Amino acid sequence: MQVLNNGFVKLLEHMGGDDAVIRNARRCWRSEAKTEDADRKLLRHLIKAGHKTPFEAMVFTFDVKTPLFVARQWFRHRMGSFNEESLRYCVAMRDYYIPEGLEDELLLKWKSKNEEAFDFYDLLVNEHRVVKEQARSILPIGIYTNFLWTVNGSSLMNFLHLRLDKQAQYEIRVYAQAVLELVRDAAPICFSEFEREVLKLGE
Repeated sequence: MQVLNNGFVKLLEHMGGDDAVIRNARRCWRSEAKTEDADRKLLRHLIKAGHKTPFEAMVFTFDVKTPLFVARQWFRHRMGSFNEESLRYCVAMRDYYIPEGLEDELLLKWKSKNEEAFDFYDLLVNEHRVVKEQARSILPIGIYTNFLWTVNGSSLMNFLHLRLDKQAQYEIRVYAQAVLELVRDAAPICFSEFEREVLKLGE
């Protein structure tokens, strides 16, 4: 799913879903569903009460391409595993964030400053043989980075709760929205109840 001008989020794989969460939750009470909507009511109760442990039965792995400054906000969510492409070993791609709404001279200057930084980076690496781990320090924080994120359902809901808030920075909000759209199919009951009870996005 494309995000911003050149970013994306992909759900590579997942383990578990609604059934796994329900199974883990019902183990606590040694119970079974007695009515058709009992499982949905159980998930709603867990979310409203903040009982998050059963949601750890779901695990998701995402492939993310995002501006560096967004990634640094993302990495503050420590309950997950991150594997980022390293510019110590890899040559930086000439790829950078361009905000919506920049026009005319301002857009040209934005691109020019980024291109200038990449030109100097290429000069350092290719002609002056400066090692990549040092040359990367000249690049702006709006360059794109790639990482894999593996996270359980409980920690994912915490991420979504914080990063879909209107106070969160726009750029990470649009990534959080993309993540939410991707996980809906994997656990439709869990995330519909999460949207209803936590995000207040509907009944």
